[in-house]
Amino acid sequence: MTQKSIIIFSEDFPPNYGGIAQWAAGIAKSLHRMSYSVQVLTRHISTDAEISQSQESYPVIQVHGNRWRQLRSYYALRAMKALYNREKAPDVVIATTWNIARGITGILKKHGTKLIVVVHGLEVTRKMNWMKRVWLINTLKSAHQVIAVSNFTRDRVISQHHIPQDKIITLPNGVDPDRFHPLADVSILQKRFSLVDKKIILTLARLQERKGHDKVIEALPMIIKEVPNAHYLISGVKKGTFYQKISQQVKNMGLESHVTFTGYVEPDEINLFYNLCDVYIMPSRELKKNGDTEGFGITFLEANACEKPVIGGRSGGVVDAIENGITGYLVDPLDVEEIANKLTLLLTNDQHAHLLGQQGRQRILKNYTWDAVASRIADEISF
Repeated sequence: MTQKSIIIFSEDFPPNYGGIAQWAAGIAKSLHRMSYSVQVLTRHISTDAEISQSQESYPVIQVHGNRWRQLRSYYALRAMKALYNREKAPDVVIATTWNIARGITGILKKHGTKLIVVVHGLEVTRKMNWMKRVWLINTLKSAHQVIAVSNFTRDRVISQHHIPQDKIITLPNGVDPDRFHPLADVSILQKRFSLVDKKIILTLARLQERKGHDKVIEALPMIIKEVPNAHYLISGVKKGTFYQKISQQVKNMGLESHVTFTGYVEPDEINLFYNLCDVYIMPSRELKKNGDTEGFGITFLEANACEKPVIGGRSGGVVDAIENGITGYLVDPLDVEEIANKLTLLLTNDQHAHLLGQQGRQRILKNYTWDAVASRIADEISF
């Protein structure tokens, strides 16, 4: 059988961190292990990124462009033309967002290359002008297949943009259980942030309103009454208006001794941060004013892989990421009392918390590894 060739075209790719970057890297590595010929095209970041990406077992090609947001379609088309000029046409291009796919639908059709577009959440649910919406609809209709990372995202693509249901398959995000796994020793972080003998609540995510950090902070006084040594660790780049808002919120509530903003977490320390916590929480909510939603929430899987119980907002695609009562809990993201109650339950019942964490890792090993997701992609799309 001829080896199928696959291009994964993604604006974000490690060392950039985030759900889309992790999706691209996880699927690329797994498809490569399955003996597909895999290449990655990604936005140019830096020379350091090129050095890091050169360590992969498949080619990672950076696409240059100085005005990426305005001209990404042109840069993507130019990169595909260059690829067709130097080698045989690939069998499949997997575009990790519709924005990157928009500029290459024509050239792929011309060369007989299948296009698969991944939809995550925000990029298809946010408010957009009529022209951008037309671009989105035309791009998804031009695709051979659309992969939605959650039932929520699939339903929104159908209801908001009228994409035929039979064109869409729902495949969850995955996680690398070799990268994210339980650790016994987290003393280096306990000492760094003065957290010895603390009960740690962690949110590791961009500091954005929809992530729900503010509601966890509101819940802290109720939690501290039951768990005096509770400490909230907020990990993410310390910048932007929402960071300013919640850092002021902490001061106004007199919670400075119970909250630490760690700033950016280096990729090689992320597993350590998950292992430091007793509970991982991200009570994401939908911001209807601009269509801002959580398409899935890959950090829930990463924390579960470290055998940590998780709490997420009953909103968007989070309901696919957490098995309520089995791997963690889903809560009303605006109900501060419910958030406090669930956190208190897990912080005061180590045996129950450990059980949920163990069940979370078992669930991942069964269905949510990148190998499992890549196998389903290969089976359902018939490369």
